[in-house]
Amino acid sequence: MQGLLFGTLFGTWGPQIVSYAQQYPWRVFAAVLVAILFIDLMFRKRSSGSGDWPELDFSGGDGDGD
Repeated sequence: MQGLLFGTLFGTWGPQIVSYAQQYPWRVFAAVLVAILFIDLMFRKRSSGSGDWPELDFSGGDGDGD
């Protein structure tokens, strides 16, 4: 059953990964979250701006600059 679950590639690494995830669940969660956010940033459609990074608007929402 473990061969079907982890496959031949993860046959030796699978139990170690599961053990680490059980010891440090918040670290695993944070690593997965950072990886998802990084992949989203890489593959997000570019905005019409000329910069390399997406433009962020922290003006407060009303747009008058106050």
